[in-house]
Amino acid sequence: MKYELAAVSWLLNICGEDQAVGHDVGWVSKKMIASSSIRKEVQEKWLKVVVNAFHRFTHNYLCQLENHPLYQVGFGNEDLETCEHIFSSSNNMALLKCHTSEFHWKQFLDLHFSQWDSNKYLELSQFLYNDYKQVLCIIQTHLAELEQFKCSKDITDNDFKSWHWEELEYLKQCVGESDATLMMVQYVELLEKLNFVE
Repeated sequence: MKYELAAVSWLLNICGEDQAVGHDVGWVSKKMIASSSIRKEVQEKWLKVVVNAFHRFTHNYLCQLENHPLYQVGFGNEDLETCEHIFSSSNNMALLKCHTSEFHWKQFLDLHFSQWDSNKYLELSQFLYNDYKQVLCIIQTHLAELEQFKCSKDITDNDFKSWHWEELEYLKQCVGESDATLMMVQYVELLEKLNFVE
């Protein structure tokens, strides 16, 4: 974890304020950073630590409500899965490891990532342009539908925000199981053990 803290510190020193870090264990990282020596700098520079979109349905829902990019301002369409895309592109190199020397395997891997960097750099303007067009299309096509839905249900933008916070607060209250529930579960488990023994 010390490497992660070093990377976050480097990010803040190089990139400055209003940055975001999104990765698989964003919730754990957020807690770790909050208890580290760089917590003050992180707070002063408004660093956001979130989970990436892949964990939307495969992780603790309370964590999703607090840390998913969908519920954060400033992430737009970003899924924060860039590393996953990069490493999945390198899966083609796995076969080479079985059929080449270590030197040549590393050489092919280096060549693959050099080519990947070159291609992505060349395509960057097109990528940004396509992202921009996609967002404009979403706004143009779905905004009218959303407005129609809001009118038909008599709701406002503030209702969406309040529902999010109400759900978040409710789940925070439900984090710990009550003693009565735990006792009932233990009782049923003991009955099952008794049934098994008899």
